[in-house]
Amino acid sequence: MYRRDLRDTDYDGLLADMAVADRVVQAAVGPDGRIAYAKNRELTTDVWLATDGEDRRLTSRGASAMRYGRTDARWLDWSPDGDRIAFVTGDAELATVDADTGAVEVLTDLEGGISGLAWGEPGIAIVTDAFLRASLAVVSPDGDRIEAIATGEYLYADPHWQGDSVVATRSAHADLFDYEAALVRVPFGGDGSGAVTELFAEPGVRAACPRPRPGDDEAVAFVHDGSGYDAVYGVGGDEPAADGSDSPTPIYGVPETEIAAPEWNDAGDRLAVTATAGGRTHVHAVDVDGALADAGPGTGADPDAAADATALATGDAIHGAPRWDGDRVLSVRETPTEPPTAVDAATGERRTPTATAGLSDRLPAPEAFTYDSDGTGVNAVVHPPASAAEPDSVPLLVKPHGGPTAFDGFGFDHRAAYFAALGYAVVRPNYRGSDGFGRAFRMANDGDWGGGDLDDVIRAADATAARYDAVDGDRVGIFGGSGGGLMTVNALGNSDRFRAGAAFYGVYDYESFVDDTDDVGWQLLKRELGDFVADLDAYRDASPIRAVPDIDDPLMVLHGEEDARVPISQSEQLVAELEKHDARHELRRYEGEPHGFGELDHVLDAYTRVADLFAKYLRRLPDDGSSRPYEPPE
Repeated sequence: MYRRDLRDTDYDGLLADMAVADRVVQAAVGPDGRIAYAKNRELTTDVWLATDGEDRRLTSRGASAMRYGRTDARWLDWSPDGDRIAFVTGDAELATVDADTGAVEVLTDLEGGISGLAWGEPGIAIVTDAFLRASLAVVSPDGDRIEAIATGEYLYADPHWQGDSVVATRSAHADLFDYEAALVRVPFGGDGSGAVTELFAEPGVRAACPRPRPGDDEAVAFVHDGSGYDAVYGVGGDEPAADGSDSPTPIYGVPETEIAAPEWNDAGDRLAVTATAGGRTHVHAVDVDGALADAGPGTGADPDAAADATALATGDAIHGAPRWDGDRVLSVRETPTEPPTAVDAATGERRTPTATAGLSDRLPAPEAFTYDSDGTGVNAVVHPPASAAEPDSVPLLVKPHGGPTAFDGFGFDHRAAYFAALGYAVVRPNYRGSDGFGRAFRMANDGDWGGGDLDDVIRAADATAARYDAVDGDRVGIFGGSGGGLMTVNALGNSDRFRAGAAFYGVYDYESFVDDTDDVGWQLLKRELGDFVADLDAYRDASPIRAVPDIDDPLMVLHGEEDARVPISQSEQLVAELEKHDARHELRRYEGEPHGFGELDHVLDAYTRVADLFAKYLRRLPDDGSSRPYEPPE
């Protein structure tokens, strides 16, 4: 399916450098100003410590920390006295590491994962599957005791201590947290007694990011999307809301912007938040003087004009997980040319050293535009063709993101950057169902998976070709992973827009996927397609595998053999159907890889093979005589 002599191999080194680039996942500031952070390098994540300009690795056997989006829970937290850091090990156990000596103590021996933690005076609160899925538990700092304090009926997330209680969000077992979640307070009295109190719950509204106010036993700032966009609200405190109701008080929101990840300073009079719009995530600081009933500029704020709000970090970047460091705000920032690192949000000064340098000079920068898709405005991030390119000279690649509830913005995407460096124009559309553009858009593909969202992806090719004269709209390929993989197969089978495609670890048969996936995959299918028994025909009709008889162009299928979210059986079923219909295809299996490829050799093999595929079917032979004969392998 591919020929290695048609591709410029000079950029393979760039792909390797990007694949192993250091990526800071999350950072936490200790009481004395030292910064603990989780950093990923290829397949390994560990806890590091930055202090006085020096960087020290604290763990060597791996840690678990994942960056999903603007509402991530904490993966590491300092002890109240600042001596130790709690983290999740690579084996999904709770552990602490001494910040001075690096001594690691594993506190648990659980049959189940951990997905969020918070260290307070009573102990370390965790979300764990050890009792029932996503239960709330407390572990004593010496590991002698673990006690479930909320389990069974709901799934819990993002715990934070407020006195002797834990504030968290919870959702029904059948729902994803991005659809509906409530804000709750769970008492911890040492005996597990006491009723859970709902602080906020509205049907069809998602609460997220609970942040108890320092020095206050009742006040909590949190995020909900009841207005259509995430904004920060407050509950509790010493005074009722201005209208006398028990409704949450609007603290801070910006029109058509997702405000999230609020974080109090130590004095409890300022919040740092993230602000996402147009593929960019910035950091704002908001003054919150007095009682929450009178706090903040409200949900119609203009950060450029409001006296009590300041835009600390702007530009073509994505910031996440803000934390206060005295009067400064620390955030994890990534750009299209720089992998994630912890910075001073206001100045951009790096606060965590990194072994990765020089990538910004080697990578092209993207831009954003919005196109019309049958009356729906769709945001896209595109690596445009070089300004010197001749008309109709540059082939195009469409890269739909996974999720599908994710978004592509001005973050570090080494896959898109690699193909842009090879000379392709690369467009990443935020199709219907993407995050970051309001609740209605996020839910726009519910019950319509493979409908309007697929149209948005196909039209991205037309919109990009129309926008840039140098793009050849007749030479277009498509590739993506997970939800982007299924979108690739759907696009090839439901349009004649693409000449070749590469599908990574996608879902292709929804009916069999129900039996093979984990709980998150099952919840996603239920939200997108409805009840399995009542809507079985919808599952069958929407499955990308149904489009295989109409696929006329070559398709490369790539999958990891240890994928629990989307088992490799999905790709095996797809390939069997491709063989039945004599479609040009190839299956590449990667030993040991989970959902997403991390091992350097596998990343290089997979993406250079895809580059060979697109070179064969989309690129023209150079007319300067530099092309060479191909010698097939023996």
